[in-house]
Parts: sequence; C-alpha cells; structure tokens
Amino acid sequence: MGLGRLINRSKEITIKDTVTGVSDQFVIVDNIAPDWPHDIYRGGMNLPGAWRAANLIADLLGSVPWNAYRQRAGNPVEKIEPTPPLLQQPAPPDTRMTTFSSWGLDLLWHGNAIGLIAARNAEGYPTAVLPVPAEMVQVRRVPEGDFSTLPVGSIEYAVGRLKGMTPNDVLHIKGPCAPGSLRGIGVLEAHLNTLSLGHEQNRQARNLSQHGVPTGVLKSMNPDLTQPEATELKAGWLAAQRDRTIAVLNASTEFQPLAWNPEELQLVEARKFTLHELGLIFGVPLSFLGVEQSNRTYTNVEQEAVNLIKFTLGGHLARFEQTLSMAFPRGTWVQANLDAILRADTLTRYQAHKIALENNFLTVDEIRELEDRPPLPEKPVDVDPFAEEDSEND
Repeated sequence: MGLGRLINRSKEITIKDTVTGVSDQFVIVDNIAPDWPHDIYRGGMNLPGAWRAANLIADLLGSVPWNAYRQRAGNPVEKIEPTPPLLQQPAPPDTRMTTFSSWGLDLLWHGNAIGLIAARNAEGYPTAVLPVPAEMVQVRRVPEGDFSTLPVGSIEYAVGRLKGMTPNDVLHIKGPCAPGSLRGIGVLEAHLNTLSLGHEQNRQARNLSQHGVPTGVLKSMNPDLTQPEATELKAGWLAAQRDRTIAVLNASTEFQPLAWNPEELQLVEARKFTLHELGLIFGVPLSFLGVEQSNRTYTNVEQEAVNLIKFTLGGHLARFEQTLSMAFPRGTWVQANLDAILRADTLTRYQAHKIALENNFLTVDEIRELEDRPPLPEKPVDVDPFAEEDSEND
C-alpha cells in the first residue's frame, strides 16, 4: 500500500555498513526548506492556522531531549551516558531539532515519519538514519507469486528505486491507523476538505480586496445616452479599475458604490470557524492559534500549556518513544525529557522546593541540582586544639 506519489527530484548517497563493510546506495530527496514547492503538503502549510498548529507540535517534538534507560537483572534503573547518537543527533550533519521536527511535520500531515537505517554499531544496533519524506515511500505486504526477494507475507519498503527493504532497515513512526494497517493516517488523508475550504475562503478574501473599489452602479443622467455609449463608458470604468488608474467621468455620470462588509458577508466568522476546525484537527488550544477568548486568566494559560503537552503532544511522543525503543537492545527504552517544557515559573518552583525541604524528601544539594546549580561547598570542621592536649594528658 503506497504512502503517496513518488518525488522525481532525488539524489544518491553511498553509505558503508560499519559491521559488514558493505557499501550501499540510498536514494533520498533533497527537501531543504527554500526548495520546497508551493504545494508542499498539498498547500496545507499555506494556511496560517495550519502553519502555526503544525509547527507548534513539530517544534516541540524537535526541542525535547531524548534519553535512554536500561535495567539489568533487578538492578536499579540507570540512565545511559553519554546519550546514544541515534537520540543525540540521528542524522548528521543535521541537528536533532531539524530531524525530529521534520519527522513531526510528516507524521502530522502524512501520518508517517520515515528514516532509513544508515549506520550501526558493533552490536548491530542503529546509530544513524537518513530521514526521507513519507510521500516518496511505499510499503506493502509481499503477495503470493510476486518477484520480490522477500518471503510471501513479509513487509517490504521501497524508497524510489531502492526496493526490498524490511522493517529492520527502516525506522517507521506510524500515526493513527486501523488495526493491522501498514501506514498511518495523516491530516491530508482525513481532513483535505477542511483545508480546501480554508483555501477557498482565502481566495474569496483576496478577490474582494483586489478590486480597489466595491461593486457599484454607473449612473448616467444623460437621457440621450445610447447603448454603444453606455457600453463604452462601462468598459472604460472597468479598465481603469483593472489597471489601478484614475477613472474620468463626465458631469452627467456618477458612480454609486454597493458597499460590502466582511462582517455582513460572514467572512470573519467563516475564517474563525476554520481556525476552530484546525484547532480540533491538530489538537491545539485555540488561544495558540490567535483566537481571542474571554475570561482568560494566568491559570487558564498555564493549564492550557500543560494540556498541550499531555493531550496533544503525548500521543506523538509515545509513538516516537516506542519506535525508537525498538531500535535498542531488550531492556533498554527511550523516553523524552519534558522537564524543560513543563518547568514552572520561579516562584512556583521555589515554593515546591520549600515543601520538599521541610518534609525531608529532598536535600539542599538535590534542590540545587534541579536548579542547575553546583552543590554548596563543605563547611570546614572546627578543630579544638585544647581537645588534642587533653587527650594526650589522659
């Protein structure tokens, strides 16, 4: 089952396997942002609300640090240090932010985020990937009688001219899907009609704003005006408005505008409705999309930020965490570090530290570590010289 149409513009990169020494070629798309076509994600990113919502989630996915943990034979859980390269910088020379945020956009719009395993360590576990756009990847279950080199019933991936890849060769973060589906469902597949409506509203607003003057009536008080003269008068008026020049009317002719009002045409309400729908589609609070809401307090804003992490970002994070965990040995798992995002304001943190210190479940040095401060220097022990003399006399 295909993930979408293939992109023709591509380039080949040769990768050498660090275990076997065998070289292989990968066909990937150069998707640097300035080269994006205008119809990227079918033009969905052209809608301001969709751009804001998609980038908000994708940037959050890219900004969180990722850590790996393991537990062996009943020993305490330990954090793996240093951070494995697959989590620190999965696709050099790109930064972690670049790789994960681009995956986030593909996961949102196409329902799938794809990376080809590019390098492995001595134990055979991935250390680097080549991110590829989901729309150039095909995935299927090999049918009986097919010429594939893979066994019948196995899952096969194809990227451009590179075919015959198994799930072991691909890092596939799959979005919402039906049970047993080989690919996830994204915004483009599920909500293309809503995006089309948003584009249509933008088109109508542009048409109204580009006319210079509203629709009106050219009224002539000349009783002897002939039809050819009226046609010529109208043509001159239309040409002046089309060319953005000054129209000249004689003393017996005047223009009576038929004014339009965006509120009366419900353009404003219609666009607000589209923002509401985009908020529902991406799971983003409306305040983050610029929709004004009454009776908002600081507590509401803070709670909205927490809800954004828990109920919007949570599902995406879980998909990344569980997929990345499968790339590590058994007993090792990946977890996103949300401390930086959920970090409270200074007063709230200090109040929490005070409660922890008074109830003896955190020490001063542990609190200082949470605040990225070094431990307090140890106080010198006062030595009583007379105590030593007394011990010698005894």
